[in-house]
Amino acid sequence: MRPLLRLAVLGLAGLVLAACAGAPERAKPAQADPADAWPPAVGAVTLERSGTPPATALDVIIEVFDTGLAEAAATPGDEPVFAAVRKAEAFYMPLRLREALVESGRWGVVRVAPRSSATAALSLSGRIVHSDGVDLVLAVRAVDARGEVWLDREYRDIAAASDYPVAPGTDPFGDLYRRVANDLAEAQRARSVTRLPTVALLRYAEALAPGVFADYLATGDDGRRELRRAPAPGDPMLARVQRLRNQEYLFIDAADEQYADLVERFAPTYHLWRQYAHELARYETDYLARAGEREINARRGTYAAMQQTYGRFRRVKMHEQDLEELAEGFDNEVTETVIDVDDRVYRLSGSLATQYDEWRRILQRIFALESGGMP
Repeated sequence: MRPLLRLAVLGLAGLVLAACAGAPERAKPAQADPADAWPPAVGAVTLERSGTPPATALDVIIEVFDTGLAEAAATPGDEPVFAAVRKAEAFYMPLRLREALVESGRWGVVRVAPRSSATAALSLSGRIVHSDGVDLVLAVRAVDARGEVWLDREYRDIAAASDYPVAPGTDPFGDLYRRVANDLAEAQRARSVTRLPTVALLRYAEALAPGVFADYLATGDDGRRELRRAPAPGDPMLARVQRLRNQEYLFIDAADEQYADLVERFAPTYHLWRQYAHELARYETDYLARAGEREINARRGTYAAMQQTYGRFRRVKMHEQDLEELAEGFDNEVTETVIDVDDRVYRLSGSLATQYDEWRRILQRIFALESGGMP
């Protein structure tokens, strides 16, 4: 693991000053480097675009990513992770992935949702393994409505110096998102997907009324769901399910807009933080290489080296503080969601995840009432 951000967090200036004084360093026990387990970088990736829409354009839901904070805290020797920033990244990165999927032209509606949802033909989830200005490692999993896993792997991308400053509409790790989009397209080509939209609708219906819709789907020994029989055309009960699913989509779309607004304000400072972290890493790598070839103490003791290192450290810390303030907006600036259903207004408050859970419960009650009190 590069010592970049670990040095920054612990106080890079203090370490440099201690080295200038010539204080001997006590040997530390060797620890496994988490970076050794990372996959190779994806390299330069060109997004595969569809010239014509596919015959069955599957709707996709991308769940807000797992922050990976629990794993990071349990990993010995890894640098500390800024929790507020990581929580904001958990919203930011699904939006970037959504952009790649939409741009490919291979999918139906692609939404970012606060929670996992049974409403989509294809659901994506992710976990942030590592994120700084140099490396991004994501664990991505894609599962269709049948329960078949399309994708379950880690991706890594390395930002180059030319990726900074970040141009409008770009991302230093855009190749990673494009690689995921290409892999999903390849997985789609290898499968028959014509029944997936129907299976997704019936799974949602089954969640609302298990007693009515349970026999439409069969569960195999491997846990996969398959279509046993299709509902009759014009089935009034299924029409209610479709209407309520559209209401759930209304909430997801409203949440999606809030995510996009927060990310738009978060991104400029976030990109600067990434840029300075990348510059600090490059400087430190170059410095250590020079120190290995020349007299280490003389080089580390120069005032110019100390001043340059500390200057970069201060810039990283200042942008880190700005990020902390902006990232708190994902918890504190989520607005009330107002949804009108059949001339009745519902007001939802709290975090978007909390609002989503409450909206699902409301839709279940609506369905029960419309179905004659069926639980």
